[in-house]
Amino acid sequence: MGINNGKKVTVLMSTYNGERYLRQQIETILKQQGIQVQLLVRDDGSTDRTLSILNEYQDNTQLHYYSGPNLKTARSFMQLIFDSPKSDYYAFSDQDDVWNKNKINRAISLLEENDHSIPMLYAGNFKMTDKDLNPISGGQHFTTQKFANAIVYSCCTGCTMVMNKKLRDILRIHPIPKHLLMHDDWIHKVCLAIGGKVVFDSKPMMFYRQHGNNVDGGIHTINDKIQKVWNEKHQHSRIMSSQLSDLLKLYGEQMPKVNRELLQHALDFGKGSLVERMRLAFDPTYEIHENRNLNHEFRISLLMNYW
Repeated sequence: MGINNGKKVTVLMSTYNGERYLRQQIETILKQQGIQVQLLVRDDGSTDRTLSILNEYQDNTQLHYYSGPNLKTARSFMQLIFDSPKSDYYAFSDQDDVWNKNKINRAISLLEENDHSIPMLYAGNFKMTDKDLNPISGGQHFTTQKFANAIVYSCCTGCTMVMNKKLRDILRIHPIPKHLLMHDDWIHKVCLAIGGKVVFDSKPMMFYRQHGNNVDGGIHTINDKIQKVWNEKHQHSRIMSSQLSDLLKLYGEQMPKVNRELLQHALDFGKGSLVERMRLAFDPTYEIHENRNLNHEFRISLLMNYW
């Protein structure tokens, strides 16, 4: 991979009661090689020593932080996008992981192999670990790269993501959607919907720490998905189709015709009769072939009239 010395990268981090692992992650970000890095942190209402730790770095010109009301993870990260300074690239970071020193440099090198004029998003692999960074099984080994697949499931882990300025600027054109599952899910969908490109890197460049307090861990079995659908049916009915309706409303005019039609078809059949919902559930156009288990949540949701 090349050295991107001239590239400015802003890393966006939302913190909340992250005192245990925060300092270690900050250090791995500030020591990224081959780029000019700055870290922008938005604290989402911490009540532990997180702010004290951030204060320790306030004299470091690479780090800037501010506090805000508790928006929860997804909206806090989206707010960071609106508050971010001008840079060539933007990366997202959790408060408790550990990065390889060349993580961002590698991501930029892969992105720059593509057309610079379009929105682009990098997503990478990772090594799953326990709280002490001991390897454990599990992890993501691909990212959905077609819009039809993203309608079903945006398989894109936020803490690995890096986007170009083009995508960041587009995300700032419209307000944060009313229906928002997670920031990474939304950013991934927007990128593909408007004709952008998602680049996946199979080489793990970070330790993805699992410690019981993660907002969303990386292990998703079919039983996990069934339980998730069952729980969310009672809490957020039709959250998936509502978010996609927001996507169409906000970005429909920027979408290629084929993507608008794919999205409109899914929305129409998703709220149709049982027969129509089942036709959508097993439509090969939308099926994710890399990991067929990811289709199950979609099918269960449609069967239960939750999607």
